Amino acid sequence: MEKFDIIIIGGGIAGLSTALHLCRETDATLLLLEKSFIGDPTKTSPFTFPDIVERFGLSDAVLQKYTRFVYRSPTGVAACFEYENPTFVTLDYQKMCNIIFNQIRKEGNVEVMEKTKVLDLEIQNDFLSTATLRLTLSNSTDASCNVLCDASGCNFFTLRKLGIKIPSLYSHPYGELLAGCKIEDPNEMCIFAGNKYGNGGGWLYPIDRNMARFGFATVTCSPIYPRDIVERNFENAKRDFYPCNEMLAGAEKTRSEFGTIPIEPLKKFVYGQILMVGDAAGQATPWYGEGIRPALESGEMCGKTIAEACQKGKFRRKTLKRYQHLWDDEKRKAYSLARAESYFRNQEQWDNSVRLQASLTREEMLGIIRYNKWPRR
Repeated sequence: MEKFDIIIIGGGIAGLSTALHLCRETDATLLLLEKSFIGDPTKTSPFTFPDIVERFGLSDAVLQKYTRFVYRSPTGVAACFEYENPTFVTLDYQKMCNIIFNQIRKEGNVEVMEKTKVLDLEIQNDFLSTATLRLTLSNSTDASCNVLCDASGCNFFTLRKLGIKIPSLYSHPYGELLAGCKIEDPNEMCIFAGNKYGNGGGWLYPIDRNMARFGFATVTCSPIYPRDIVERNFENAKRDFYPCNEMLAGAEKTRSEFGTIPIEPLKKFVYGQILMVGDAAGQATPWYGEGIRPALESGEMCGKTIAEACQKGKFRRKTLKRYQHLWDDEKRKAYSLARAESYFRNQEQWDNSVRLQASLTREEMLGIIRYNKWPRR
């Protein structure tokens, strides 16, 4: 059995961000486990913000920058905003993961196991010191650690193993990277409202005049949802949703992107010496389903907290709960303002919401998109 100070389950953005900040802050031994490969190209890559890209050194992964934002309903109601400088960006998920992964490798104190699943977890406690966490892996080996970070996404490995309630709200997005488009304005990012093609909304992220990402999502109370339904909704939107249907007519699929995103944060992220981060903690924003920024920022909080515990040689709950306190102080209020029932509105209610947002200033709209901060009027 191999012994590590920290083990991270999951090599997505949240797991990689946690690993990166651990490596930068401590010389503790680290094992990073990924059930497939680092940088899965089938993962959806929604928008984020230029300052986040700069802060985390991800400029080379940017596919397009946007100065225009449109919130559009299938009935034709729209709210349009134009900004002087690029305000939103979309990223290449695979390239983004590889950038962070290469930064991690430079630190030299990380072992990475791809195509490796965690099969079992055993918590061994001698009551005189902190517990030892023992993992059984699919490559016929065991590994133990002092701290376990679960970034396994909607697999919820640790929650299921410990019998902890998993989130109750999920977005099931399906999209495609399309070539041969006729994009009118490659600087315009569109988000769609309504329930005609999926109550989770949709998106059009142009890459240039020829290529774009287009998709829709359905929100349910189950982590399992038939892919063929969201694919059918996508095809209907691609054919009928004006003006996107005209820009996408004749376009060909380069690849599809499908997944399941928890959009309800856990009440607790720290369970003894086990910490939850990213989608495994339900940290995507429930108002726009943004996952990149929460994964990067939460991974930073989680990694730095564990690093501090390593430096002090204390892996007790009180030390590790600093991660929970940091997240609650910075994020919890905005998340608590989001209401699950808003996804299950009728079309008229969706249209009224778009009309309301059309009356806002561009700065007010940006505050809603980024922080769920609605203006007082």
